[in-house]
This record gives sequence, structure tokens and C-alpha cells, in this order.
Amino acid sequence: MIITAVSGCTFLALGEPQVTSVAWVSQDRLYYLREDDSEISELWLRDAGRERKLASQSDMPKPCGRLDFLFAVKPGTLGLGMACDGFQRLISYSEATASFDDLLDVPSAAGVALNADGRSGYVSSGKDDCWKIQPFGDVAAGQLIDLDEFSCRAGKSAKGPVVAGGGSIVFAATNDPPPEQLKAEDRRVWRLMVASAERGEVRQVGPELHGLPDLAGVPGGGKVIVAVSYNGPANIFEIDLQSGASRRIRQADLAKSPSVSPDGRKLAFVDGKGNIFVQGLSS
Repeated sequence: MIITAVSGCTFLALGEPQVTSVAWVSQDRLYYLREDDSEISELWLRDAGRERKLASQSDMPKPCGRLDFLFAVKPGTLGLGMACDGFQRLISYSEATASFDDLLDVPSAAGVALNADGRSGYVSSGKDDCWKIQPFGDVAAGQLIDLDEFSCRAGKSAKGPVVAGGGSIVFAATNDPPPEQLKAEDRRVWRLMVASAERGEVRQVGPELHGLPDLAGVPGGGKVIVAVSYNGPANIFEIDLQSGASRRIRQADLAKSPSVSPDGRKLAFVDGKGNIFVQGLSS
């Protein structure tokens, strides 16, 4: 693997296989999924500058499909989404024991936000450019956030849930209906929303987002990273959830699967060529 510094970033050129998802769950240990032309997905780890394969999709407990995305379960525990026939199997990987275990099966999903119990939360799924968020697991009645008003049934869309602490989640929503024909670029206007079960409110924060957004939480729960592209280069923003203040921290040809290191000082994302960028974040 070639590692090259690019304008304050670390660029990881991974050759033929394409990286599809990245996730940080402990400092200096960056996990990523990569696929080749055969669509066989593998889990890899970058640790102290060294790269090594951890497993392939066939090594998972009860394998039923390809490894689809990564997410953080809790410090020291990685989550993997496996795309099965009509549902998503969530799997955990423990750094302490180097073992994989089943978490639970949820509806087909493109993203997961787990609550502190690790057994409940929210999933985001999309079909025909319509995105929705729904709860799963045993969410306590007082902690359940109703997002029906942002559902496909209401002619709207919502995606990318991120747990922000205090019983709140952050997600992107649009009032624009899906286009009549599928397009390579999403041309709808999205807004960043914060939903609180404790306060019983959903409020908008930050600027309007033009293009399909991808979210990542920043440790501490006070900020989120949003990667969005529309009619040109992708923009990556850092948005304060209290003030709504935003700043652009990067432009790229495309940016997806953003993830922030546990100390909040580094951002990783996948570009349009299936390579990983790692960039420093100022405080």
C-alpha cells in the first residue's frame, strides 16, 4: 500500500480493491471494508501504519451475504452490517477478544445508530431514492422518537441517524419527494435535524444541504460531520448542534462513509475512487 501526504491529509492508495466503508472505534485503529470485482467483501485494519486483513464475509457468524457497512458499537467494539436476503444482520467485533458475535437482525439498512444498551436504536434504509428511519429493538417508551412525519409515506425522506447523547438523534431530512426517475446525483434540499425524546421536539440546525448527505458523529455529541455532493465536488462540513454554525473542512471528488477518531482530532472518509483520506480536525 502507498501512503502519501496530500494537502494536510493522508491518502491511502489501495490499488485494485475498492474501499466501501470506514470506521474508528479506538484511537489509531482504523477499520475498513473493501471489495474486488468478484464482490467478495473483506474487513481490514490499519493499526500503527500497518495494514492487515481480519476476515472475509464467509468468516462471519451465520454468513448470509456481503459485508455492507461499518459502525461503532462502543469504544473497543466495531459493528458490521451484513446484507442478507430481505434483512440486515448486525455483527460485533471485539478488539479485546478478537472475536465476532451476532448482535441482532434488523430490517434492510444502510446505516445504524445504536443506543447505549447496544441492543436498540434506529436504522436508515433507502429504496428508489426514498429514505426512511425506523426504530428497532426494545426502545423504552419514553425514549422512542417518532419520525413518521419524515417518512416515505408522508412524501418525505430521512437518513443517516447519529446518536448525539441525552436520548437525542441527529439525521438529515428533506421535504422534497423522490425524483420520478433515478438519477446519479441527488438534487433535493436536505436539512440537518436534531430529535430529542426528552424534550419531545425536532429542530433544524445548520445550513441547507444540497445533495445526498452522509453523517458522522463527533465524540462528545456536540458536533456532526456531514459529507454532501451536488453538481460538482463533494463538500464536507462540521456543524455545531447547538449554534448551528458550520464550516467547510474539505472538498473532494466524492465523499462517503465519514468517521471521526475517538479523540475527535481526525476524520476519515472514502473518496470516489474507493481510496481512504484521513484528515486532521482542528478543535
